[in-house]
Amino acid sequence: MFPFKVAISVGDIGGPSAGLMFALGIIDKLTPANLTGGRFIAGTGEIEANGTVDPIGGIQQKMAGARAAGATIFLAPAANCANTVGAVPAGMRLIKVSSLAGAITDLNALKAGRPVPSC
Repeated sequence: MFPFKVAISVGDIGGPSAGLMFALGIIDKLTPANLTGGRFIAGTGEIEANGTVDPIGGIQQKMAGARAAGATIFLAPAANCANTVGAVPAGMRLIKVSSLAGAITDLNALKAGRPVPSC
């Protein structure tokens, strides 16, 4: 299906929820530009082969854990936005994403100070 294999060793972490962040991490390593612009960015979302970002479970806990670790930006699957209402930790900004390409566009817009979609 893909032209090469990528192996990621993450210890005792299971499930597909980190798919978006793994994909962004790989892209960040393979391209000269820094996707984060120096910000502490976290996120979640299962990713399909075509780049679609699917919803996940436990987004409220994932946001809280990310904020406790220091993240100030959180990439949230668009389909999970309803689950974030009233649960966004203080000091955290959500960016609504529906695709890998859109997440990259949003991160570049964020670095440039342009508006990005939010939940």
